[in-house]
Amino acid sequence: MKNKYYTPEIEEFHIGFEFEKYDNRPAIYKENDFKPTNWHKHTYNLTSIRLSQLDTHLYNKTLRVKYLDREDIESCGFDTEDNGECYCMIDTFDLYGLYPWEWDKGIKNLYKITLNRETLYRGVIKNISELKVLLKQLDVYNEK
Repeated sequence: MKNKYYTPEIEEFHIGFEFEKYDNRPAIYKENDFKPTNWHKHTYNLTSIRLSQLDTHLYNKTLRVKYLDREDIESCGFDTEDNGECYCMIDTFDLYGLYPWEWDKGIKNLYKITLNRETLYRGVIKNISELKVLLKQLDVYNEK
């Protein structure tokens, strides 16, 4: 994927939504262990950013969200299959699979989630926040 980030829509924001906000002051952590970045990581809550400020930040493109990637998927408990084509999670006797699903090249971030080879979900998952919500709805993932 060429672009790793996108500007979210206001409808995507909910308690627990993970995003980054641009600030003139460099962050104390380093992006990918290289150089300090001006993009600061946030998780949306009632104090992280005022609702009245969201429109301005979105208009000025000072908020961004990382597209779902391998690191995000693995942080939710999935392991990469040897062939690299899917991710698996074993929970007791259940086998969950998360597959990139490319039936339409014009749509980005299509995935299929399975339980013991039965499809539970097929559709777009743009970022880690959406994946976490979906996995909770499917009763697959409980954040620690």
